[in-house]
Amino acid sequence: MQRIFPKTAANIVFAMIAVGLLGVFIRNCASYLVVDNREKSDVIVITQADSIDDAYWMALRLLDSGYGRDVLLDARADRMFFGRSQAQWADEFIRKTASFPDHVRVCPIRADTTAEEVYEVATCLKERPIQSVLLVVSDFHSHRSLEMFSRLLPAYRWSIASIPESARFGTSWWRRRIWIRTTAVEWQHMLWWELVDRWRYTPVAKVVRS
Repeated sequence: MQRIFPKTAANIVFAMIAVGLLGVFIRNCASYLVVDNREKSDVIVITQADSIDDAYWMALRLLDSGYGRDVLLDARADRMFFGRSQAQWADEFIRKTASFPDHVRVCPIRADTTAEEVYEVATCLKERPIQSVLLVVSDFHSHRSLEMFSRLLPAYRWSIASIPESARFGTSWWRRRIWIRTTAVEWQHMLWWELVDRWRYTPVAKVVRS
């Protein structure tokens, strides 16, 4: 009679290893979303987000600390608030609050997705000779942002300064309902980027600088 116990035992061991690895992934899946590899760069770009105020003040601190020569703030030109667009309000706010307003400017955007926003940022970056860019992004959106900007605008060297969003996100994602929701939604966006948008959007192969 053929003995099957060794094979059965091996299958059990492999199953236990697989379950263990799955458990490690699930526990750390929120940590995977976060990147902070900030480097001194030519320009600091604040991407469009709900936490744009926090991002603005962080960018000014980074500017003062020598992480960039200029700050570029993505602000919507197609959404009106009390008779003016977000871009117009942002421009006025910069003049009132920035220590060096000549080094902080608005990049008007109309994009509905991050991938589309990349192309509009490319248009604003073309105005000056730039080789490296530091993105200021919400922590849960940082990994995907770095991948998207790096792939679609390969002419620049990209790094990330992530903004903690403790009200909406934490790496111990299971502790709060809102953290669970944010992690799940961002993973949906991450998978959509990897499986669909990565191949749907064309990288800007060459950037013409003045």
